[in-house]
Amino acid sequence: MLNVVNTAAPGLALTVPSVVTLKAEPYLAIAAKGPMPKLPQFAPQKFDELHNWMASHDIDSGGKAFFRYRRFDNAGNVELEVGNTTLKKVAANGAVVAGELPAGRYASATYTGPYDRLYDCFLMLNGWLRGRDLTPDASHDGSGVTIGCQLEVYRVSPATEPNPNKWSTDLLIRLKD
Repeated sequence: MLNVVNTAAPGLALTVPSVVTLKAEPYLAIAAKGPMPKLPQFAPQKFDELHNWMASHDIDSGGKAFFRYRRFDNAGNVELEVGNTTLKKVAANGAVVAGELPAGRYASATYTGPYDRLYDCFLMLNGWLRGRDLTPDASHDGSGVTIGCQLEVYRVSPATEPNPNKWSTDLLIRLKD
């Protein structure tokens, strides 16, 4: 998370949000949690572990590598899943869990640029939701927020493109029905 005076940079872009309807998709993931500002140190590395597990079990990717945010607590911690869609439902074991991205209506925008601005992009997407009187699928309790489905889907990532200014990430927030 960058200081507020350092968030703008030439060449970065966030598309105007829209509402899209998505079908359910099966996935495999590994859970991760920790302080939100330290996310780059504890979550991205789980992709290697997940993809190695999938390869060792001959499981084909459904093409979408993602972070699925599950919970934000009031102390600044995050719980998430580091995942990848699969072509069909499969069994998992150990640290790898199987799940399904829920079908439904999602607020969607695409960000092009380095990952250190994703937090700010989600703030902008949430502002758009409020301005459009749309409600995210989330529940609040005294200790934080549990998210129905909030995703970062990595369309162009460091795995295929070394230049962070060319990385492309879909931001998706499921809406309440």
